[in-house]
Amino acid sequence: ILSSTGTVQLSDKSNKSMISSYYRRCVSTSANPAAWARNTLPGGFTSDGLINFCVLSNFGQESLEQLKSQEVRRRRRLLDDDTNQPYVDLFSKRISDECSDYLKSQASPSDTLARAFFGSMHFMPERMILTPIRLLSGESSSIPSSFQMNDRFLQWTVASKSPLEMIFSWQFSNVKGVTSVAFDPALQKAYHGNCINIPEEAFDKPLAANGKRFHIMYAKFLLDGMVKELPSTSTKI
Repeated sequence: ILSSTGTVQLSDKSNKSMISSYYRRCVSTSANPAAWARNTLPGGFTSDGLINFCVLSNFGQESLEQLKSQEVRRRRRLLDDDTNQPYVDLFSKRISDECSDYLKSQASPSDTLARAFFGSMHFMPERMILTPIRLLSGESSSIPSSFQMNDRFLQWTVASKSPLEMIFSWQFSNVKGVTSVAFDPALQKAYHGNCINIPEEAFDKPLAANGKRFHIMYAKFLLDGMVKELPSTSTKI
């Protein structure tokens, strides 16, 4: 069942069937193999899709099902305004045939990606910093074997989940954002994206621009770590 927030809840057998269907239909789209997926998943393997999700869901903090239609229309109008758009990025890495086949064999590739993302050596320093804070709150520091809607790990909460994509929301003071991981079986690519409620134009200032460059380097570093953590992880250029 695909809700208005893009959440899919199916049995393992149904998930595998859906992934297979995704793959067949993506491949049959000649212009852009991922075009069909963009109409199915919240982030849809594009930065524009991730912005749409964030603006409509208040960066994963709210469900469209709980909003009045007037508020939904107001938020949709914000998407038509090119000014004051939030910062967004989306990076991808092509993976090997073996790794792609492994992900396609999983009931929920997005769970596999999320475990690889949070369990990678590249993420380890951040995890070591945040774990004591969460332990003081009485929360577990163990990475779940599977993530369900509203599950929390460290600072991240599952805001949307489908077999091929998972979006986590987070908030620190007045700054809100999302972190996404995804797998496109047609293009054999793994994705990592971020969207933050800071206007893109705010990064035009020199100091902020340096912070942005560091963030981009770190995001790509985390994507590399996620891919390396996956089984059969030899990658293709």
